[in-house]
Amino acid sequence: MADERFLAKLWAIIESRKADHAAATGSYTRKLLDAPPRIRRKIIEEAYEVNEAHQALFDGKDTKDHLAHEAADLIYHLLVLLASADVTPSEVYTILEHRQGQPHPVKPGNP
Repeated sequence: MADERFLAKLWAIIESRKADHAAATGSYTRKLLDAPPRIRRKIIEEAYEVNEAHQALFDGKDTKDHLAHEAADLIYHLLVLLASADVTPSEVYTILEHRQGQPHPVKPGNP
């Protein structure tokens, strides 16, 4: 069964595609890394699809499996976006860890 360790393996694959342009020619990841606007569009598209799958699940019109597939697409594309900006998952995890147990600030206009 897969677990969170797979994310480290996936990150390593993405980083290898980023580092070795010649060997990665033709890979989907490399094509995304070469086109940052495309990555951003994919993030928006995949987030929308996660939202739609979630709503359909709660409406009794979809399955958890479909939501998991859409979430996997979003996570993959998010990792590619992070790699394109030289932001590591560890940096994200550190921020999440610091937020753990911290009171969430109220944003203006959101009581």
